[in-house]
Amino acid sequence: HAMIAQIVGRSSVSVDDLMRVADEAAQIMEYSSQLEAKTEEQARTARQLTEANLKLTAISEQKDAFLSKVSHELRTPMTSIRAFSEILGETEDLADDQRSKYAGIIHGETIRLTRLLDDLLDLSVLENGEVKLSYSRCNLGAIIDQAVAATNFVDSHLALRRDKPSEDIWVVTDQDRLSQVIINLITNAAKYCDNRSPLLKISVRRSDKGVQIDFVDNGSGVSRENQDVIFEKFSRATDRSSGAGLGLAICREIMSKLGGSINYVPAQGGAVFRVLVPLSQN
Repeated sequence: HAMIAQIVGRSSVSVDDLMRVADEAAQIMEYSSQLEAKTEEQARTARQLTEANLKLTAISEQKDAFLSKVSHELRTPMTSIRAFSEILGETEDLADDQRSKYAGIIHGETIRLTRLLDDLLDLSVLENGEVKLSYSRCNLGAIIDQAVAATNFVDSHLALRRDKPSEDIWVVTDQDRLSQVIINLITNAAKYCDNRSPLLKISVRRSDKGVQIDFVDNGSGVSRENQDVIFEKFSRATDRSSGAGLGLAICREIMSKLGGSINYVPAQGGAVFRVLVPLSQN
């Protein structure tokens, strides 16, 4: 404004005037730059707050879904236990065979409820990092033998085929936890393989990252829409699944704690679960 007034009044503009104008212009540009930086920072903060809010909303929805599923899974056996115990307590002329039948149902539902609570507690301990692992040098073949024996495999309708190289492989791991994973995978194959002559193949081979154990059945496998969620809590691999859907989630946590992994391998004809066991403790 001063320069325009001087020019209009036909006054000369000094070097000092030009310097003052330049200084003011530089200050304005600096202030503008600071405003732009603050605007970008505010926008970045807003994005971060939005992302945090979305995460909190997702966590809240997951918590609500988890509580809903837990409540449903607990309510079902509790309802059966209550109903049949009331029948036994209130019906005096109940026949012995009916009394035995209802008592058996109560016993079975109690076992189911106990198993669900055990799985929930086990999963909670694993997720919170409270599990204590006991590492030792173990023969992989012996661990598989132990898992097969624990599933009463001889009485199962599922045929089993194994290769022998596992007997010559030694790993440093928690034997009980690894056996728990193998038991779960064998049990799942026995439950859900829908082939008329169900067969489970357990193959073992070394890889650059450790020992790879494949559990391959000859059923129809896991549907494509379920393959991405089968390791989530309360997720069921098939519509025929009758369990609580915690087994594979527990397997995933165990293998993560052991420094290995468990994955579903698609497009193999049947259901294929691949377990990677490190040769030594990480």
